[in-house]
Amino acid sequence: MITRIISAVVGIILLGYVINTGGWVFYAAISFLNICALYELRSAFSKKNIHIRFFLNSALAVVLFYCASFKNFDFILTYLFAILLLMFEFLYNIIVSNENHLKDMVFSVFSFLYTSFLFMSIILVRNISLGLKLTWWIFITTWACDTGAFFSGMIIGKTALAPAVSPNKTIEGSLGGILSSVAASVLYSVYFLPEINTLHAILFGICIGVVAQIGDLSASFIKRYCQIKDFSNIIPGHGGILDRLDSALFSFPVAYIFIKLLLQKGGLL
Repeated sequence: MITRIISAVVGIILLGYVINTGGWVFYAAISFLNICALYELRSAFSKKNIHIRFFLNSALAVVLFYCASFKNFDFILTYLFAILLLMFEFLYNIIVSNENHLKDMVFSVFSFLYTSFLFMSIILVRNISLGLKLTWWIFITTWACDTGAFFSGMIIGKTALAPAVSPNKTIEGSLGGILSSVAASVLYSVYFLPEINTLHAILFGICIGVVAQIGDLSASFIKRYCQIKDFSNIIPGHGGILDRLDSALFSFPVAYIFIKLLLQKGGLL
């Protein structure tokens, strides 16, 4: 437990520095985390004799993040990168054929979408108006969901939520996580984002509370498929990058859409 707490404190301090600094530091840090996540998926899938294109995915991700780091980033470029990824995957498998080439290609594309497209959303949020405050809003609301779900499940959890994927998660814990997200979202908006009204803060909290848990269950689903406990041990007491950021990876894309469509277009930001 002590190791877990120390790792969490050090991680929050480093994350705080990266988020608050922004710019190239933020771009480099997110690129590094994404490459680590891709490597974790590579190691996990290799246990099922599936070999994703780690170097191709990493190179495309770094370029994609570089483009996304500019404030005038055109989201249509993500479509271009998806096409490029497919083309390179097909080209590689045409030149270097093996019996699992189609399965490898499918999992390579999935790995890119699951990591790079989702990590990109963190950069996109940081670069919009009030991006610093909004980034912390998403992280804090997501962490509140994780913490609330854990303690609610431990104290009053009885009914299994997804026993085939994660036997310890309960419906009561899930509801506790959503309520914690709503509370954190409202409190944060009151003190740091007065532009956001209470209704939107509640809706935001509900959205994050739901999708954060989907992200957590999705990571558990992958680990169950690969028959592993953690993606890696890079973070003492917490496992790997994907173990720690699985909830946030789903929170940020949904939050970005929420902010762009509901808050910015509604004239609230």
